[in-house]
Amino acid sequence: MSNKNTTPKNQQTESRISIPKPARKTSPARKTCRIPGNKTAPKPDPDDPRRSQEAPPPETVTVVEARIDVGLGNTLFIRGQGDGLSWERGKPLTCVDASTWVWVSAQARDKVVFKLLLNDQIWAQGKDLFLEAGRKIEIVPSF
Repeated sequence: MSNKNTTPKNQQTESRISIPKPARKTSPARKTCRIPGNKTAPKPDPDDPRRSQEAPPPETVTVVEARIDVGLGNTLFIRGQGDGLSWERGKPLTCVDASTWVWVSAQARDKVVFKLLLNDQIWAQGKDLFLEAGRKIEIVPSF
C-alpha cells in the first residue's frame, strides 16, 4: 500500500506568511465627532450662562479721500471732532499718488466733523464737512 499524500522528509514545504497591511489613515477633515449613545451632537442651550457672547459687529472703515496736487514737499492734514481728531492739532493724510490723499479710520463710531489743512497751517475754504462712520467721502479741497 502506498500513500500518495505523503511527502519526503527531506523536502521542505513552502510556507506563506501574511503581513498585515497598515491601517488606513483618515485626514482630520474626515473625522467626525460622535457622542456615545447619540447619533448627533446636542444643540447648545440658549440659556446656558457659559455660552459665548455674540460676535462683535464687523469693523467699519471711515475714509476721507482728497483729490488735489499740493506740490512737492507739502502735506495735507485733517482736523476735527470724532475718532480722536482735534481742532487744535492735525493728523497727516497718506499720499497715495501725486494727487490723491487718504485718511482712514477703523475706530469711528459716530459721525466725524472735519476740515483739511495744507501743512497743518492753511485751512481749506468752505464749511466744516460731516461724514458718518463707515462711509467714504471724496472731496476736492481748495486753499
